[in-house]
Amino acid sequence: MSYILVLIAGISWGLIGIFTKAIDALGFTEMQMLFVKGVLATALLFCITFFKDRSQLKLKNWKDIRYFIGTGICSFTFFSWAYMKAINLTSLGVAAVLLYTAPTFVMLFSILLFHEKMTKQKGVVLGMTFLGCVLVTGLLEGGSVFTVQGILIGLGSGIGYALYSIFGTYAIRAGYGSFTISFYTFLMAAIFMVFCVEPVTVLQQITTMGQWPLAISFALLTTVVPYLCYTKGLSGLPASQASVTATIEPVVAAILGIVVFHESASFLKIAGIVLVLSSVVVMNKQGTKN
Repeated sequence: MSYILVLIAGISWGLIGIFTKAIDALGFTEMQMLFVKGVLATALLFCITFFKDRSQLKLKNWKDIRYFIGTGICSFTFFSWAYMKAINLTSLGVAAVLLYTAPTFVMLFSILLFHEKMTKQKGVVLGMTFLGCVLVTGLLEGGSVFTVQGILIGLGSGIGYALYSIFGTYAIRAGYGSFTISFYTFLMAAIFMVFCVEPVTVLQQITTMGQWPLAISFALLTTVVPYLCYTKGLSGLPASQASVTATIEPVVAAILGIVVFHESASFLKIAGIVLVLSSVVVMNKQGTKN
C-alpha cells in the first residue's frame, strides 16, 4: 500500500504541467503560484484535519517545528523556486534532469543519517532512474543550454526536493502522521511566502478573474493529495525507496505532453519511460535490502 500511495503522489505531481500552463496564461508569476498553493493547501488541510481528527493539529513539542520548517521552507519552497529558476537559466530538459538527482541525494543522506545500506541493486536503480529521466526529458536530442549558475541552482532543486524525504522521516519518527506533517509543511511555506509577494493583490487578482476553481483544483490535486500520499507512504518505506518510486512523475509529465500537448513521442523518450518504470519495479522487489 505504501508503494501505491507514493505512486499516486508521483502521478499527481506529474499533473503540475497542465495547471502551470493554464495559470501562466493568466499572468501569474511562479512565486505567486507557490503562495496561492501554500495558502490553499494549508486551508484545505486544516479543514480536513479539523473534522477528521483535530488532535493532529497539535504539536507534541514546539521544538518539532524545526522539522516542518525543513519540509516547508528548506524543501517545498526552495526546490520549487530553484526548479523554476533553473528552467529559465538552462532549459526545461536540463532542469528536470537536475531535479531528479533527488533520489541520489536522498540515498546519500539516508546512508549518512538513517544508516541505510548502499547495495549494488540500489546503485543500478539510481543509474536506471537518472538515465531514464535524461531520455524522457529529451536532453540528448539537442537544443539544451548550459550555464554554471543554472547547473548549480538545478542541483540545488534536487537537494531541496530530497530534503522532504529526510525531514519527513524525522517527523514520522517523532510520532507525527501524514496530515500533521503536510499541514505544518504548507503552513510554514505560506508564512514564508507572505514576505515574498503582495498577498492582498494576488488574492484580489484571482477573485477578479474568477479563477478560484482553478486555484483550488491546482492546490488540491498537485499539492494536498500528493503530499498526503507521499508522507503516508514514507511511514512504510525507507526514504530512498520512496524517492525512487516517486520518479514516476516525469514519466506522467512526458505522457501528458504527448497526449495533451502533442509533443513528439521519440524513441528515446519512450525508452526513458520504460527505463524509469523498470527502475521502480526493481527497487520495489521484496528482496531489496535497505
